Amino acid sequence: GTRVTLHLKEDAHDYLSENKLKDASKKYSQFIQFPIYVKVKKEVDAEAEEEDDDEEEDKDDVKTKDEEEKEEEEKEEKPKPTKKTVYEWEQVNTQKAIWLRAKEDVTEEEYNEFYKSISKDYLDPLAYTHFNAEGEIEFKSILYLPKKAPFDMMDNYWSKKSEVKLFVRR
Repeated sequence: GTRVTLHLKEDAHDYLSENKLKDASKKYSQFIQFPIYVKVKKEVDAEAEEEDDDEEEDKDDVKTKDEEEKEEEEKEEKPKPTKKTVYEWEQVNTQKAIWLRAKEDVTEEEYNEFYKSISKDYLDPLAYTHFNAEGEIEFKSILYLPKKAPFDMMDNYWSKKSEVKLFVRR
């Protein structure tokens, strides 16, 4: 496995909070197939240890009214559960890659969000198509058309390489 260690400057202590760290991890690892975990602090109810009932088993089976009343009072006076702090690893990127899911399962918002994350564009795409190709080579793909042409589209037209990106190869 890989462990990432962050060294922060003095003025960047707000990045140490769990929420900020989880949000950043979700944003940049949303469609990665490898699991990413963040260590989180949770408070769990820990009940106090109950008394052993071995003493009662040794007594006679006959009970008086006083003993029954005492047992009822003991049941009513149960100690309140105490909170215990536990650290657990929580998976941040639980979502399956968008291009591996069925078209029917993916919403319009998810398509737009994925487009914005890979293209660094602030606008939604003009159009997109989600398809599977089968033959000698099989692949699943999403092809996006941006709303606006890039400002440097015609610069170095003949020497510029293709802008089509391949994200996962298996």
